Amino acid sequence: MAGWLWALMGLQIGCSDDKEESTPPLQPLIYTEYPELTPRGAVVRERRLQRQLVEGSSEGPWGRLDDGDEQLPPLHDPQALGAALTEALLTRHHALWEHAFISGDDYAELVDVGPSSAREFVDNQIGKSLPLWELFSHIHASEMPAGGLSEQFKFVELQLGSRHELDGVSTREDSGIAQYIDNQLILQIADSDVTFELAIERVFQIHATSHSDTEQPDDIESSRLTEDEFVYKIGSAIQVDSRLRTFLDAGLHLKPQLLRAQEYPFPMGVGSFWRYRRYDPEEGVDEDYDPLERRLDEESRDLAAEEVIVEVREVLRYGAIRLVELLRAYDDRRYTRVRQWWLLTPRRIYDCDPSCREHIEDKNWLLDYFQRQVPIMVFPLRRGLMWGEGGRSVDGEPPFAVHSQWREVKTSAGTFARTYRIEGNEALGRSDRYVGEAGLVRYFAPDRGVVRRRLEASEHSEEGIEIIEELVEYRLMD
Repeated sequence: MAGWLWALMGLQIGCSDDKEESTPPLQPLIYTEYPELTPRGAVVRERRLQRQLVEGSSEGPWGRLDDGDEQLPPLHDPQALGAALTEALLTRHHALWEHAFISGDDYAELVDVGPSSAREFVDNQIGKSLPLWELFSHIHASEMPAGGLSEQFKFVELQLGSRHELDGVSTREDSGIAQYIDNQLILQIADSDVTFELAIERVFQIHATSHSDTEQPDDIESSRLTEDEFVYKIGSAIQVDSRLRTFLDAGLHLKPQLLRAQEYPFPMGVGSFWRYRRYDPEEGVDEDYDPLERRLDEESRDLAAEEVIVEVREVLRYGAIRLVELLRAYDDRRYTRVRQWWLLTPRRIYDCDPSCREHIEDKNWLLDYFQRQVPIMVFPLRRGLMWGEGGRSVDGEPPFAVHSQWREVKTSAGTFARTYRIEGNEALGRSDRYVGEAGLVRYFAPDRGVVRRRLEASEHSEEGIEIIEELVEYRLMD
């Protein structure tokens, strides 16, 4: 008990002011006392103990501190289990979430192992399910849509798989204790045909008079269960549906007001533009020379293009997404004009090719498209962030990587003190020959846009090996 009390005290002492670099402070101590727990299982154990300390419990080192009136429902059928699990996810109800899983004591009786080993096994299974739980966690109240997540998602059904005895032998529907293998929890986005399937390897059918459902208040006689009734409990990790991860990562569950030009991290109001001077860093910049004042018949001095203007031409609204048309205008001999379409979600910016634009109102198609694409931008940006296909963090050499330090960028348009240095090209060069296969570094200032780009051109480029595009002036429209 003393160890856990010191661990909880350590929770307050070990906090870091930098959330990006903070680490769970209790992990080493939990490993010392319970070495069989996985890191995620340790997190489950820690959260349960904190909840018992704050809310009270009928068991545990502190006993019941607050009786309260909440009663967790007995899960008499698979649909009650699925509904409870869904409610726990959407309302962030920790106790209900754990209530959906088999208890350590019940598991010990089922498989004839010691109580300690059984509890460690169950906590590890809940821990393996944390990626699903945490998908719904990182939402600020100001970003939540009206009615909360419960208005966005709805429970459809819990589809049970094949029924077996505990030793794996198939069994009849009317037999007693059993396990179901390869189950599916089906969720749906409200007012749409978009569904998600969460895989649950094992669901147990056990007697309702087992430990997990006897912790009911004594004064509620109507809730008492008889010996021959059963309840259903989860006995394995819950796997995350990749399409659900993509949906949540893109922020499609958040309120669409986050896409307003005055609130979006990358300003995208119609009429906004950014004008960049292009130069070879070895040659430097002639501050007295302005490409806009060059006569039409006057050739560019050194580069194929000495200036590029990026303008937001149109923004189309489609529910929780926006389709933005951009025009890049170069001052080269060909008067090159490049039209680009970006698809904006509250958390991502994707290049939107002709096929994407054709299916812009098909949510199922877009989710599959998002899973295959590498986003141009991922929000919120963090120093050290790396992302690849689907916008997920990756190791090794990712398509996009954010430098670990802030950068100050001085331009003719002003000094930008806290910019993100983002390396990577990927989809940015598909339609623009000036980017093409070049290595690209962007300096992004939140709420202002890209203030500088550095292109490392290939040996076949018409221009120099390295080109700088530096912001000269800009206008942001709401």
